[in-house]
Order: sequence, then structure tokens, then C-alpha cells
Amino acid sequence: MHSNEADWKSIRLTYGITPPKMSTPEDRRRRTAARQTERISALPVDALVVYDLQDESSRTDVERPFPYLRAIDPLDYATDYLAGVPQKKIVYRSVSGLDARSLTDWLGRARDEGAAVVFVGAPSQTQAVELRLGDAYRIRQAEADDVPLGGVVIAERHEASGAEDARLLRKESNGCSFFISQAVYSVTASKNLLSDLHYRCEELGRPTPPVLVTLSPCGSLETLAFMDWLGVSVPRWLRNELAHAHDILVRSIDLCVATFEELHDFAREKSIPLGCNVESVSLRKAEIDASVELVHAIARRMGR
Repeated sequence: MHSNEADWKSIRLTYGITPPKMSTPEDRRRRTAARQTERISALPVDALVVYDLQDESSRTDVERPFPYLRAIDPLDYATDYLAGVPQKKIVYRSVSGLDARSLTDWLGRARDEGAAVVFVGAPSQTQAVELRLGDAYRIRQAEADDVPLGGVVIAERHEASGAEDARLLRKESNGCSFFISQAVYSVTASKNLLSDLHYRCEELGRPTPPVLVTLSPCGSLETLAFMDWLGVSVPRWLRNELAHAHDILVRSIDLCVATFEELHDFAREKSIPLGCNVESVSLRKAEIDASVELVHAIARRMGR
């Protein structure tokens, strides 16, 4: 284990954001970054997660609810625009459009900045790609194995295939030292995955790797529709609660906290190192404020 890998394995609470669009004027990018720096610096989180947005329209025939607009490089945003954020940085990177040389160069920059990285593969198996996820893992192993690596885990995929626990452990063998889930609204799907992962690790005599479950406040039915499009599983009862709530955002936060409490208790019984990643991916001030409120609520549940 690299000297700093243990530090990344101990991360339990993170805050996830998306970088601005390429079309955003530079002065507005800087103003946004200044506000985010002030907000994030005050949060009781171990690390900041910056996502890499990709066009996922090849994954489904359903029309995207919001248009896809290319965003600036998440590593640039995390390390330049948000240089004043004192917490560690975890930067996502979609690898399908890169070649081996550009990924190697990008990893070199991540190493220089002390960032951890999370690789994301193509949204569908039919998409023509330069690099597959396995290629990216091999390049990182050969060229930059000192760059801390995280992996994506999707409970919904486990519900469909029953194989997400095995996939997660293969990623761990490829160098991933922690995992961050897709947005979680189905407690049962996440429990099923955590349970299968725990007992598989027990059989193999290896520790269960750290998993951070992602919570994403939902402030509108449009946001809910977008989660549907992304493949996030929202149970019918929960969808009804949000759709009929007097204040959908307040109800969403309550449901997110309840989701985490149930998963946290379940994981603690089995000594699964479970953490939380709170997403703030909306541009609406009310939803941004809600994400901050949710971070503090989860921190309290963690005893911070």
C-alpha cells in the first residue's frame, strides 16, 4: 500500500460537484469558484469530489431531459479554480474519449496536484471508444500507480446482474482503494449489494473495501425525471412522497438522511466501512443550500 493510500481509505464524508460548462465566461467561472471555495472550505468533509460530465445519450433511446453541454476539465477546475479549497480532491475522469498518451499526461498532472482519481467508462457497450476502463486501469498501474484510485459502484446494476460485488473486487485488484456509489434512493438495492459484498469478502478472507453512498437532494420533479433518465432507482413509494410533498426539497433531505441512517446501521453491524458523498449538482440556490444542510445532518449522524 502506498503511504497515502491509507489516508484515502479512511475518507468517510465527501461533497460532490460538477464543473462549469465550457460556454461559461471566464469571469463568471471565477465568481462561481470563489463562492464554492468559501462554501466548501467551511464544510466538515474529508474531500471534495469533482465529476466529469459525459454525454450518456448512447445508454438509452429515451430523450435526455436537459441538453448535454460539455464542461471544463474537472482536474483543471479542482486544482486551479478551487485551489483555495483545503480538503483533498477526488477527480472523476471519463476515459472513453482519451488515448493512452493523453491519459498518462492527465495522471501526471493529478499526481503533481496530489489528487485521487476515479475512472468512468463509456456509458454503453455499443459506443466506439479509444480506451476501455480496463485499459485505463492498466495504464495507471504502469505509469502512475502512486496516484490514489477510486471506483464507481452502482447498486442498480447489482439488482439486474447480481455481479456488482464481484466487479467491485476486480476493480480493487486493479488498484481501487475506495468506492463511490451512484445516487442512492433505494435502500434495499444498496443493502443487497453491501450484504453480498460483505459475505463475499468474508469468504475470501479479505477486508470489505470502503464504500461511500451518494445522496443527492431532489428539489423538483424535473430533477426526479433526470435521475430516472440516468438510471437511478427511485422506489414508487418514495417517488410518491416527493411528488406529493408540500416542499419537495425538505422532504428529499429527510428521506436522504433516513436512507443514510438505515444503511449506516446496517453497515456498522457488519463492520463495513461505509461513508457518504453528498452531491450538489444543481445550479438552483435552494438545492445548493439543501446540499449543505444535508452534509451537516450526515456529519451529525456520523458523530462529527
